[in-house]
Amino acid sequence: MRKPGIIRSRSMRSARMGKRLASLALLGLAAAMPAPLDGLGGDPARGRAVVTRQSSTCTLCHAGPFPNPHLQGNIGPDLHGVGARLDAAGLRGQLVDPAAANPGTVMPSFYRTEGLRRVGPAWQGRPILTAQEIEDAVAYLATLRDPAP
Repeated sequence: MRKPGIIRSRSMRSARMGKRLASLALLGLAAAMPAPLDGLGGDPARGRAVVTRQSSTCTLCHAGPFPNPHLQGNIGPDLHGVGARLDAAGLRGQLVDPAAANPGTVMPSFYRTEGLRRVGPAWQGRPILTAQEIEDAVAYLATLRDPAP
């Protein structure tokens, strides 16, 4: 007889654990990077463009207050209200080195290039986003303070 609350499938347990770890990271346990990269300031308008363009991959894994909800992913946590959950240092840390807060994360490092595994040849030694794009994305994500409707 199955006990209530017990999940049988290993993949279901893994998915549940991944969401739990992601939630912990978004509750402020993310590795913080207090200083802006290269001393740059971010622009929220440019950051919105970075986050919502499909080549940056944010919306492939995350849902949020973005256009085209039918194209948004659900692998990562919903980004509604992320600016209320993480400060700029925490947001930056999640983008630059998400594995620092959660070694088991599937989220790629968008800036760090050293010590990574399973990197495609075209991306080896190259960040996904520039320092300016990271700071712009941080500035935009910090404005997302409203919870999901």
